[in-house]
Amino acid sequence: MSETTAEQSVARVIELLRHQRTLYRKLRSLADRQKSLVVSDDAGALIQLLAERQRLVDGLVQLNAKIAPYRQNWTDFYQGLSETQRVEVSELLEEVNASLGAILRDDARDTAMMTARRERMAIELGEIGGSRRAHAAYAGSVVGGVNQGTDAKA
Repeated sequence: MSETTAEQSVARVIELLRHQRTLYRKLRSLADRQKSLVVSDDAGALIQLLAERQRLVDGLVQLNAKIAPYRQNWTDFYQGLSETQRVEVSELLEEVNASLGAILRDDARDTAMMTARRERMAIELGEIGGSRRAHAAYAGSVVGGVNQGTDAKA
């Protein structure tokens, strides 16, 4: 590879990694907003936010496809970087990995919160259903008792 081509490759990878960092920052910001929507049980806004997150994830998938050829020979590529470039690439990768870890942790927390809420609602609905059956059974016995009492008086 010529020196110019190598310099262009390095510049391209750094550009892609910076763009990846930007997308992860946006994704992390949405993950932070997601928590408040989950807590406030705002389903409509949560659905919109999840659609926006999906667009960012789709962008990350496309970006990863562009980075993939450089990852095939990452060790050689990385060793060919100047010290300044290595520091920048390392910082970009560390920030992206930290963001991904935080996003995954927050998503697990939000999922647990929504699962707990759904389970509570299922229990409450079950109790309401049981209460309705009890009321229906009671109403049937009262009506039956009144009818029997009426029949007995007649």
